Amino acid sequence: MKLRISLIVLITELMIVITGLAQEKPLFSFGVISDVQYADVDQAGERDYRGSLAILEKTVKELNRHELAFTVNLGDLIDRDLESFGKPLYVLTQSKAKIHHVFGNHDYTVADEHKKEVPKLLGNPNGYHAFTHGQFVFVVLNGMYNSLDGHPVGSRGYKKAEATLAELEVLGASNAKPWNGGLGRKQINWLEKTLANAQKEEKRVVVFCHYPLLPENGLHLWNNREVLAMLDKYTNVVAYFSGHHHAGNYVVENGLHHLTFYGMVEAKSPNLGAVVRVFEDRLVLEGIGDQESREMRFR
Repeated sequence: MKLRISLIVLITELMIVITGLAQEKPLFSFGVISDVQYADVDQAGERDYRGSLAILEKTVKELNRHELAFTVNLGDLIDRDLESFGKPLYVLTQSKAKIHHVFGNHDYTVADEHKKEVPKLLGNPNGYHAFTHGQFVFVVLNGMYNSLDGHPVGSRGYKKAEATLAELEVLGASNAKPWNGGLGRKQINWLEKTLANAQKEEKRVVVFCHYPLLPENGLHLWNNREVLAMLDKYTNVVAYFSGHHHAGNYVVENGLHHLTFYGMVEAKSPNLGAVVRVFEDRLVLEGIGDQESREMRFR
């Protein structure tokens, strides 16, 4: 009899805990999309450039079903040509939440004379910035600052990128590829100050960049190790979200969650993206379409 009563008590307590967790509300939520890579051109392999527009439309409708503080586009809204921006940007005007755009390499696959127009089109004039929501700081990085695509051929920025790429090639680095990029010194210094200030104010940080830091599979940021070393110094940094690798990835190193989102241009599902629920001690990602759901507890 005592054993039966104990089991009943235990089951009751478990039900209370489960019910409490189910009823727990997030502090706020935000949306994520990546690598739409729209262009009015025929499909090549798995990349359905023209078809990604319909997937984006359905994803925006799904995101609008949720109360979101904002949505982040992790880069490569287009595949090529400045005129490609018009249609996906129009679709994104239907979003109820503000869109924060991260620069991707394909966003700069436009004629040299039009590269300077990209930041204005994407509403990100400086390329990198931070914004605060509640007790969280969200950092948008510009991996195109030190890149070939990000600058007109022959310009100072282009020559700097050529030199960086050549150094990586000599080292045999797997990410020594012309479609990758890195952060410049000014941005690195800004990032450290931003992280230090957030830590002083006891705010947690989520970082967004088109290029992953991990895994080192050839698609990662040129100076990923320098950035990783900095992020490891600040335990208030809880997650690093990226695109670029359409197949996605997930790595946890030193308690920091590195999540690469699936690329919409290669989506098999009718919509693709995520809603991220923010709690005091974790992020809970609810996948849209084929994007996996997962829980990411803070270190």
